[in-house]
Amino acid sequence: MSSQLKNILRNSIGLLIGAFFLYLALRKNPLGPVWKSLENVNYFYILLSFICLFVIFYLRALRWKLLLQEAGQDPKGSKVLTSVLLGYFVNSFTPKLGEIIRCTSLQKSTDIPVSVSIGSVMAERAYDLLILLIGILAIFWIEFEKLELIIDSTMRGISELGHNYTYLAGFALVLLILLYFFGIKRLKKSESKPIKKVIEFIQSMLESLKQGILLKQRFLFILLTLLIWSMLVLLNYIYMLCLPETSTFTIGFAVVTLFIGGIGWALPSPGGIGTTHFLILQLFIVYNLSTTAGISYGILSNGLTFIGTILMGSYGYYNYRMEIKYRK
Repeated sequence: MSSQLKNILRNSIGLLIGAFFLYLALRKNPLGPVWKSLENVNYFYILLSFICLFVIFYLRALRWKLLLQEAGQDPKGSKVLTSVLLGYFVNSFTPKLGEIIRCTSLQKSTDIPVSVSIGSVMAERAYDLLILLIGILAIFWIEFEKLELIIDSTMRGISELGHNYTYLAGFALVLLILLYFFGIKRLKKSESKPIKKVIEFIQSMLESLKQGILLKQRFLFILLTLLIWSMLVLLNYIYMLCLPETSTFTIGFAVVTLFIGGIGWALPSPGGIGTTHFLILQLFIVYNLSTTAGISYGILSNGLTFIGTILMGSYGYYNYRMEIKYRK
């Protein structure tokens, strides 16, 4: 199967997942009151949300640059930021393909090997996933009786696809893991030059991942990570201030929304479309809040993130083209 066909298949699956969860979120809720609610948005807070989103991208670029330095590279900060913006731009349309794009674009503008940058991205994602899991566990520990209803409603929705698919997915995952470990052992013994290059690529990527996890500048990395997640909380709170129905909510609820909605962003749906809408709606329901407000907030927060990412990603793409042009 060609890489292009694989990308099309991956994107199609992501779109189907997003469409399915979007259908679950909207199927029993009239959209008329939702559009009326969205007509009353506060444009000052929309502008503020774009500024906050850019700060988050900038902090992510600083953190990625730090991880690349841990791997023995020292790219210019502006080029790292350009690749980050470009990567998130692509992630808005495809499920996680942006991580590859930002590594390949950085390679073209700085000559940093893709294997090294991918390893650093994997380390970055590992830390973010750890914080996401800690946050989710903490919230479920405090609010388990309410939030267990989200699990029940999500599983009921998934069961509409048929439980056989769930078992098939689990079997496929186990099979892939076994094939990976047995395949790597055989590949290492191969004398083929292409296979040796693949093995060298994997070893370089794993070495970069190890260096990213065993940090020397641990304090600065932790500080940047905490700043990123604090800004994400603030961004969610600003989204709440945009709507009259959610403007009175506390920043504590913004924390809950961030981590529960973060599950939707972690799923392979482009830009978290559908998955975040569904989970945020379930969150509003279990807290006995307006379903109209839940759908409006989900559409607004996801939509503004999408628009902001597209605008900043377009700027990143322009910078990238200029960098490549002058480099030649």
